[in-house]
Amino acid sequence: MSIKRTIPLAAAAALIAAAPAAAGGGTATVTISHQMKGCHMWQLGNGNPKVNLAFTVNAGTTLRVVDNDIMPHRLIQQAGPKLTLVRPDMNKMSASTSVKLARAGVYRFTTRAGEDYAWMRSMKTTGADNVPHLTVHVK
Repeated sequence: MSIKRTIPLAAAAALIAAAPAAAGGGTATVTISHQMKGCHMWQLGNGNPKVNLAFTVNAGTTLRVVDNDIMPHRLIQQAGPKLTLVRPDMNKMSASTSVKLARAGVYRFTTRAGEDYAWMRSMKTTGADNVPHLTVHVK
């Protein structure tokens, strides 16, 4: 009799989502997701949403940011080696922007949120809106 070892589907998905982020030349996808308390948070792959998210990737990784919040966001670089952000305005649901993190260093980002989309104004949140901060360590 053989014993099969399995891991929960959520754990497998998290491992798969994290694998490309660690590989140089891969892509790390971060989603801005809507939360009932505090409105917006970062989410790496299928990980837990966090207001302040930090992770490490290898140089050459492409950072992809997807806006799945109920409002538009503008990605803003606050610190780190200078990047040219092309189309940092994510002005519709599921809009995204990408930037290649070619040099080692610590990159810090935030977003500037716009007003809720008109068709989402009935969506209520509790508490003050979060100010999300993203830190990406590139080695």
